[in-house]
Amino acid sequence: MAYLELYAVSKRYGAADTPAAIDVLEGVSMTLDAGESMAVVGPSGCGKSTLLNLIGALDRPTAGSIRLDGEPLENLSEEQLAGIRNRKIGFVFQQHHLLPQCTVLENVLIPTLATRRTGAERTADADRAISLLDRVGLTERRDHRPGRLSGGEMQRTAVVRALINRPKLLLSDEPTGSLDQHSAQALGDLLAELNRTEHLALMVVTHSMELARRMHRIYRLENGSLTPAIGVSEK
Repeated sequence: MAYLELYAVSKRYGAADTPAAIDVLEGVSMTLDAGESMAVVGPSGCGKSTLLNLIGALDRPTAGSIRLDGEPLENLSEEQLAGIRNRKIGFVFQQHHLLPQCTVLENVLIPTLATRRTGAERTADADRAISLLDRVGLTERRDHRPGRLSGGEMQRTAVVRALINRPKLLLSDEPTGSLDQHSAQALGDLLAELNRTEHLALMVVTHSMELARRMHRIYRLENGSLTPAIGVSEK
């Protein structure tokens, strides 16, 4: 069974049959397996971020069903959705949203504070954070605050933060949009590696075809519909 499943998902803003109603997504269906990656491309304002917010349980569809690990999300309470976001989903955005007053290591550990943990679990969290920071080349930066990091280093920190609770789905919204070419390529390498080694289901929303081609599949979102993009990725 696919880890992520969308069935005829639609999203409308505004009341139906009024001039203010806007249909952003119309009947979107797709699946994504653990260890598989896909990119969603399309023009600005086409609904890519809306799609990611629905999958990430940050918003609810107007119609249709979203299942994560076999569980439908649309009927869950806000508290239940918050628990799923914390346990099963990692988020990486174009803006890293690091807390400036916290060190790199402290920023990475923030998602672990949402649930009660034993002392042994806290120690294991810190060990995992340090190990992940080492994997992404930030060992020497873990006690630095974000103001002393480059854009690429801040985004790598955000990726590690997204992975700290061992999610099975990683959602990334324009992760390279604010990075220079070298940093963007390095981040693309990192996401592809983590998709493989952590066996993550990875969805990337991007304007960068270079990044999109690193994914197993490329889809295009336009006029509310999601369709396979012409051509194939390099994977």
